[in-house]
Amino acid sequence: MKRHYPIIICAIVVLLLAGACYGLRDVYFQKVWRGQYHFSEAQAKNPMLAATRLLEASGHQVRLEPVLSYQLLNQLPDGVLLLSRYARPPDERQARLLLDWVRRGNTLIMTPDWIDNADDAENQTAALEQASDPLGKHFGVAMSSRSRIDDTCRIDPLEARRRAKRAADKAIQAAEGGDDEEDEEQEPVGPPRLVCLNAPGAAHAIELARPSDTLQRFEGKGPQPLWGDTYELAVLVYGEGRGKVAMVAVDAGESYFDNDTLRQFDHGELLLLLAGQSGPQAPVMLVQNNEPVGWGAWLWQHGRLVVLGLAALLLLWTWSVSRRFGPLLPEAAAPRRALIEHIEASGRWLWRLPQGRTLLLDAVRKSTEKQLLRRLPELHPLGPAERARRLARLAGLPEAQVSDALLGAPARRAADFTRQISILQQLRVHHER
Repeated sequence: MKRHYPIIICAIVVLLLAGACYGLRDVYFQKVWRGQYHFSEAQAKNPMLAATRLLEASGHQVRLEPVLSYQLLNQLPDGVLLLSRYARPPDERQARLLLDWVRRGNTLIMTPDWIDNADDAENQTAALEQASDPLGKHFGVAMSSRSRIDDTCRIDPLEARRRAKRAADKAIQAAEGGDDEEDEEQEPVGPPRLVCLNAPGAAHAIELARPSDTLQRFEGKGPQPLWGDTYELAVLVYGEGRGKVAMVAVDAGESYFDNDTLRQFDHGELLLLLAGQSGPQAPVMLVQNNEPVGWGAWLWQHGRLVVLGLAALLLLWTWSVSRRFGPLLPEAAAPRRALIEHIEASGRWLWRLPQGRTLLLDAVRKSTEKQLLRRLPELHPLGPAERARRLARLAGLPEAQVSDALLGAPARRAADFTRQISILQQLRVHHER
C-alpha cells in the first residue's frame, strides 16, 4: 500500500492544477470587455462641453470664447454671457462695460470673488471692500466658507440612508441597553447635501448640490436680489436696468456647469433657467478666461488717430537724424551665445504674447501628466479634480496649489506663474524617486 502513496499524491496534485487552470481560463485566457474612463479632445479643450450641447439642443446659439478681451467687450452681442469659474473677476473697466451691457436687457452669469472668513460684520465688510471684484462690491456679495445648511429641501438618498441606519442602530442599542441616555454619545446630525431653489418660471423646486464654499450677501452693501435659493447659499439673481446678473457659487474644483457635474441633481435645469432670462432662445456666449484691460488697448481704442500721428512723426524724426555719411562699413560678426540665453529669450517672448503663458503652462502640464500617468496607472480612471486631490496627498503638497497648477488658468503675476510651474516640477521629482 505504501508504494501507491506517491501515485495518489501525484494524482491529487494533477487534479488541483487542472482545477486551477480551468478556473483561471476565464480570467486570463478569454477576451472580455472592460470599460475605461475616456476624455475626448473636445471635452479636454472645453470644460463646459456638456453645457454647450445642452444649450444647443434647447434652441440657444452658443459661442465659445477663450478670453474676455477689451475688443470683445466693445462688440458683445445681445443675449447671455457666462463667465467660467476659471475666469478672473472683471476689473474696473470691464465691470463698467459689462454693467452697461446688462442694462440694455442682457444677462450675465458669473461667480464673485472669495473673501476671508471673519467673525463679525465689521471685519466681513472690510474684507469685502478689499476684494478685487468690482461687480461683487456693486451687488454686495462674495464667496466665503459658511456652515449654514438648507433644511427646506428633501434629503438626498445618501443622507436618508445614513440617517435611517443611525436610527436603527440607536433602536437596537436602546433595546439591549435600556434607557441609559447619559452614557450614550450623541452623534451630530450631518448637513444635507442639497440646496433648494424656487425660481420664477420653474415648474418645481430646483435641487442643487451644496458647494463647500457658499455665497455671502452683506445687508446694506448692495441691492436686494430678485430671487435666489432658500438661504442664499448657491444662486442669487439681481436686476440691473432691463437685464439681470446671476451670482452662482462654485467649488474650488468644479462648478454646476462643468462636464462632470452638469448631470447631477437639477444643474442642467438651472443652466437652462438662467440662459432663458434674456429670452427662450437667446444666444449664449461661454467665456473660459478673461484678461484685464491694459492702458495700451484702451489708448488704441479711444485715440487711434493720435497714436498713428505720433508714430508717423517719430518715424520722420528718426529718419532725419539717422542719415548716414560715408561708405557702409562691414557688419561685425556677432558673438556666439549660450543655449540658455536663447531659451531665456524664447521664454520672455512667449510671456509677452497674449496666449504665451497658456502655451508654457500647457507644455509643462502635458509633460508632467504623461510621466505621472506612466508612474501611477491608478490615475487613469480618476477625474481632474479627484486626480489633483490624490496627487496632493501623495506628494504632501497643498491641495489648492496642486489644483491650481493642474487645472487653473495661467497666472498673470510672475510669482504666481512660477509657483504653478514649481508645483508641477515638485510632482515630477517626487515620482521620479
